Amino acid sequence: MEIFTEKRLVILRDIRKALIRIMAIGGLVFLGILFFVEQIMRVLKDIINMKLILYSLPEAFMSYLKVAFLFALLLIVPYILYEITRIVNNYANIKGVPLYFIIFVGTSLFYSGCFFCYKFVLPSGINFLLQYQTDYLKPMISLSAYISFVFTFLIVFGIMFELPLIIGLLGRIGIINTTFLNRQRRFFILLNALLSAMLTPTPDVFNMLLMMVPMQVLYEVGVIVVYFTKNKEL
Repeated sequence: MEIFTEKRLVILRDIRKALIRIMAIGGLVFLGILFFVEQIMRVLKDIINMKLILYSLPEAFMSYLKVAFLFALLLIVPYILYEITRIVNNYANIKGVPLYFIIFVGTSLFYSGCFFCYKFVLPSGINFLLQYQTDYLKPMISLSAYISFVFTFLIVFGIMFELPLIIGLLGRIGIINTTFLNRQRRFFILLNALLSAMLTPTPDVFNMLLMMVPMQVLYEVGVIVVYFTKNKEL
């Protein structure tokens, strides 16, 4: 059996070209963001409301580059969604759904997840963790570690909020349907609880629920979306 058939090679070439375009656009956005890193840093620092420290001389410079890169990644999400949707539509044939509608919904969901994380999850999680400081235990948080912490959760929650769109597209293609989703609900609840416990920044139940409840709601929204696509049962 031939692994690299002509069709697979065409798909791989298409993916390679898409990645090159994404990197090119991301690079241009990155250069533009460099002029606004100071303002972005002020917004990020408002969450923690304490001084951050530097463990090495180049850390401030490297952290600024990291902020510009990660923020540029967030900004080009609509284009990334365009490339992903275009490739999937070319080879999986998403019938009856306009390409730009998928991009609009995906972009809205992603940024909604980022906003939810920024306004609720991060402040709650950081405040919880800072409660453990005492007279002899004072937090000294490095700038680089803080930036990685914040952007990791922004990206995770942004991707997490894409769940209804992913489920809906899989339903439209015909890979899954409501019968399958209803059967797998109990397994998703278990997986959701495990992921929420591992990914949330604190071990307390409240912060775990801040991730688990939206995930479950998004799953149910996905089930409703698939129901209205009226696909045949598996």
